[in-house]
Amino acid sequence: MRTFFAAIVVLLGSVYVSSTSCNYYNPHAQGERLYLTHCAACHMDDGKGLRDLIPSLHESAFLTRENIHFTGCLIRYGIKRPDPLDPSQEIFPMPPLPDLSETEISNILNYIGNHFGNEAGYTNPVKLRETLSDCPNRAPRQY
Repeated sequence: MRTFFAAIVVLLGSVYVSSTSCNYYNPHAQGERLYLTHCAACHMDDGKGLRDLIPSLHESAFLTRENIHFTGCLIRYGIKRPDPLDPSQEIFPMPPLPDLSETEISNILNYIGNHFGNEAGYTNPVKLRETLSDCPNRAPRQY
């Protein structure tokens, strides 16, 4: 009889765990984790940046369907002053993240490109690979 009740408790527990874990689907979970690990220290968890020093990712011109792959260049090779979209604006340089794989960069782009008010769609891995091999900011430089 004890075995029967123990089996019922285990069964009900597993049903509860599986039903509650399926209620939240996050297709960008890995990109979010990578963002929080590599990007949020500067751009903040909420993507708002640090006033005029570090740009906000909210409705960013870098995170549009047209520019999303170029943003991969900024992640891989960094950015130095001045701001490439607005040279009159002084921004804090962004350090490169050369150790991230193309898949990891793609996951970050999919996360930030579809959050913070952005609607960039999904990153095409083939196009990202082509863009990363021909980035205009690829040359080594001092920060």
